[in-house]
Amino acid sequence: MYQVLLVDDEVHAVRGLEAGMRWDRLDVSEVHTAHSLKQAQEVLGRGGVDLMVCDIEMPQGSGLELLAWVREHHPRTETVFLTCHSDFGYAKQAISLSSFDYLLKPVDYGELEGVLAKAIDKIGKDRERRRFEETHRKYAQLWEAHRPLRKERFWKDIVEQAIPAIPERIDSRAAESNLSYHSGQSFLPIYVQVQRWNKTLSQREQRIMEYALRNAAEEQMCGNDAEAAVVPLDNGAILVIQPWSENESLKRVKGSCDEYIASCNRYFYCDLCIYVGSPAFPPGMAESLRELRRRSRDNVTVTNEALLPGELAACRSPFVPPPLKEWAEWMKSGARDRLEADIESYLGTLKEEKGSLNGAGLQRIYQDFLQMVLYVLQLKGLQANEVFSENLLTGKPEAALRSLQAFREWALNVVEAAMSRLHATEGSLSIVDRVKRFISEQLGEQELSREEIANHVYLNPDYLTRLFKKECGLSISDYLQQQRIEYAKKLLAGSEQSISDIALASGYSNLSYFSTIFKKATGTAPADYRRSCQKL
Repeated sequence: MYQVLLVDDEVHAVRGLEAGMRWDRLDVSEVHTAHSLKQAQEVLGRGGVDLMVCDIEMPQGSGLELLAWVREHHPRTETVFLTCHSDFGYAKQAISLSSFDYLLKPVDYGELEGVLAKAIDKIGKDRERRRFEETHRKYAQLWEAHRPLRKERFWKDIVEQAIPAIPERIDSRAAESNLSYHSGQSFLPIYVQVQRWNKTLSQREQRIMEYALRNAAEEQMCGNDAEAAVVPLDNGAILVIQPWSENESLKRVKGSCDEYIASCNRYFYCDLCIYVGSPAFPPGMAESLRELRRRSRDNVTVTNEALLPGELAACRSPFVPPPLKEWAEWMKSGARDRLEADIESYLGTLKEEKGSLNGAGLQRIYQDFLQMVLYVLQLKGLQANEVFSENLLTGKPEAALRSLQAFREWALNVVEAAMSRLHATEGSLSIVDRVKRFISEQLGEQELSREEIANHVYLNPDYLTRLFKKECGLSISDYLQQQRIEYAKKLLAGSEQSISDIALASGYSNLSYFSTIFKKATGTAPADYRRSCQKL
């Protein structure tokens, strides 16, 4: 968490900022205020201020004077200036004093929030760097153990252009990091992108899997090369950088990539694609990464392959658009099997014609398909929020556009959710069966909510509740309770587990509550029920 100091001689301006900003979204725990240079110095003297938002023109000492004092006494505090005048002299002085940014009043809260978010991100990164440096000072003997981190940080700064693409600057940073790299050395960039997780993962589980992917890449793709590096990127992507010489073979690289892909498919529940770049010098590595990312965005047809430069040609001709008029008619008439089969056939044809479709083309198909579905719903007098769970439309598009296979699954889920609402009689049974199966798999989850169950089948929770009660004669919560009690009865009758363990396995964290619910449902306490079963 962070602390912010607002400094302005205009009281209402400070109050406006204090009340108008969404400080919780910026991880700000405390907002201090001051109306003069002296008051600000007193607040800063108490310590803890990470970021100062300060007016420049103040009668008892300007913001520039205050920043000069801050630089001397609290150099870690970042400063964002606000001023009514676009005076270049002010801006020049602010820059010379290393202020983070300089904004003109009246400032838009959204713009200011964006600037403060960047400043706080920098503060957080500076904190991390200082913690690392402090650890390094205390434990100098562990310096070599941090070498992978230093390599990662070096290359991350290169590709994010935190280090300018100037040979001298790159060589200087490599020397500072105690790395033997130099700007005239050739490296091979290899970009690894997860296209799809084949198992439902929580956020924490996905982070663990991504960490395992990086470790496996270091072992299988880098081998014993101490100079190679594995750099984590956004969206779960990985950049592997290997030293390169003319004696190296791309065939060998492709072989190690293929082995890595097979391991990931087998052990890490994911499909991915690997894009091997062309050898480059460090100053050109950021441009190499941009090209690799472009290749990744354009590839929506190839999965679980390592692609060398030029192996996946650019789109040769415009792809054939989907027959949306026919699909709309089949959706309206309830011809689900025919619609799903034609979607499978159309996408299968695109997948077979490698290079016939790129990322932009898939996005166009996605937009047109979604428009078609919403059009049919509108004709039937339905709103999207009455049909779909929120995460199907807002949480899925990015993942759905990574590959044709991911889009296929998303599109079929949309069709199933839409047609189960449009044609409730024909579609209700499969939805209810899926809900029952999901509940059976999640009985041990103590916080299983109606919303989670509805999200699993991509339906609006209210609509699913009505559908389930119509089909089963009882509410989802009553059915869940019933299944938990039945599961507990099986465990009591057929296992040696303690009653408290059985309660937990059935989804009840409170033993007393479990006993009450069990007795209410069966007419007997759990211990008595177990004894009666043992007598039979």
